[in-house]
Amino acid sequence: MKKMKKKILLMVILVCAASMILASGCSNKQKEVKEQNAVSVKVMKTARSTIEDVANFTGQIEAKDEVKIVGKISGRVKEVNFDIGDYVNQGDVLVVLETDELNDQLSQAEAALASAKANLSASESGLAQQLEQARASLEQAEANYANVKADYERMKALYEADAISKQAFDSAELKYSVAKSQYESAKEQYSLVKQSLPKNIDALKAQVEQTQAAVDLIKTNIANSVIKAPVSGMISSKQIQPGEMCQAGSTLGAVVNIDKVKVVINVPAEDVNRLKDGQEATVSVDALGDDGNFKSKISIVSPASGSSRLFQVKIEIENKDHRLKPGMFASVNVVRGVRENVITIPKDAVVIKKQGNAVYVVKDGKAEERLVKIGVTSKDMVEVAQGLDEGEEVVTSGQNMLAEGTAVKIIR
Repeated sequence: MKKMKKKILLMVILVCAASMILASGCSNKQKEVKEQNAVSVKVMKTARSTIEDVANFTGQIEAKDEVKIVGKISGRVKEVNFDIGDYVNQGDVLVVLETDELNDQLSQAEAALASAKANLSASESGLAQQLEQARASLEQAEANYANVKADYERMKALYEADAISKQAFDSAELKYSVAKSQYESAKEQYSLVKQSLPKNIDALKAQVEQTQAAVDLIKTNIANSVIKAPVSGMISSKQIQPGEMCQAGSTLGAVVNIDKVKVVINVPAEDVNRLKDGQEATVSVDALGDDGNFKSKISIVSPASGSSRLFQVKIEIENKDHRLKPGMFASVNVVRGVRENVITIPKDAVVIKKQGNAVYVVKDGKAEERLVKIGVTSKDMVEVAQGLDEGEEVVTSGQNMLAEGTAVKIIR
């Protein structure tokens, strides 16, 4: 009987032990299953830091200076010495017009000028001679008048004293009248010649000046038939070919100076007052790859907007190697301000939900979805204005695999 009880007790102990072993095994298996189902994530603890408020704009590169090639006179094109993409120096001959007609006009104008000068010289000499003759005649008439007058006055005194006859006095009086008339006539003639001299000379001088002006104009037109580069730079457009007619004032092409270029961006009204001349800007040009990042400064902030309600802002960039080409697109980052002592997290930690921006916080091994309010953004970091406290663990990798309550496994 005792032996039977011992056997029964031993069997009970064995059964209990087996049950405990089985229970332990099941528990470990459940734990392993849970760990296998957990999503592996990386986390960071939130902390307060400083973040720059960076605004990003897209713009286009333009040449700092663009000057049109313009013809000053009309004429047929004889030579065109440039093409698009050529680099030219200021003063290089770009276009030459035909000048055969102008040369003929110049010959005719120079002949007219020579004739006008000859007329002027001859007239000056002839009028001077006429004036000298009139002066000599006047002097002779004046001397004769003085002598006859003296004789007349003497004869008059004798006549009044009954010393001579009336016939003798009448003869003396006649001579006096004739001499006086000759003197007045000579004086008037001299005056007329003297007055006419400047008028004639002035008219001839005016004719000389007029023909000289015609010569100078034709020479200027001949000089303008050679069209030169207005500035040093690259040819950006070409609108003329040999044999075509060039009209005065027409555009034949354009030269751009790209030693400096400008990036032109359009800024909305809410941002424009936070930008100013001289403010630093970072320009990125994707077309240049890793070499497409440039530090520069804002050169112009437009004081008024156009019909688009956007304000034009220009950033100048040194471009001595001419890598930057007009027409390239550029991204411009401008620091509008600095936020201090704020919670910041990586931009990639934020996921977009129907309710808004959200992040996942790890609590007790599970993911907790948290809606957040985003402040400023700077490169790969963002400010969290609401929704997170300092020291919380935010998922920074693996968040796209999570939902509220998902089990997580933190990878260090």
